[in-house]
Amino acid sequence: MKTFVFSWIILGVATVGAFANPGIKKNSKAKPEVSLQRQLTDQLTYPNALRKATGNGVVVIQFRLADNNTLVNPQVFSANTELNQELIQQLVHMKLVSPSGTDATEVHTARLRFMANE
Repeated sequence: MKTFVFSWIILGVATVGAFANPGIKKNSKAKPEVSLQRQLTDQLTYPNALRKATGNGVVVIQFRLADNNTLVNPQVFSANTELNQELIQQLVHMKLVSPSGTDATEVHTARLRFMANE
């Protein structure tokens, strides 16, 4: 009888140990931070300057974020000056959610690729 009870105790402990998984974190209700590059791609529209050109374009954008999360001094680096001006016009009034630990002096760089709609 003692062997039978002891076997059930060991089986119970093993079963509890099999289903207990302390390595999995519980889902928090906090929203994950979305990268600044992703926020830019979600808000920018496909530039007319690229529609006139042939297809795809890659641009590099540098900017700082003000205390109210608006873009400050956006600069667009591409060979097409018309494209640069059009993107700067879109960026001037844009607001982004800054990641934690960001200050106003930090310069952010994003590499964006515009693909032609086919």
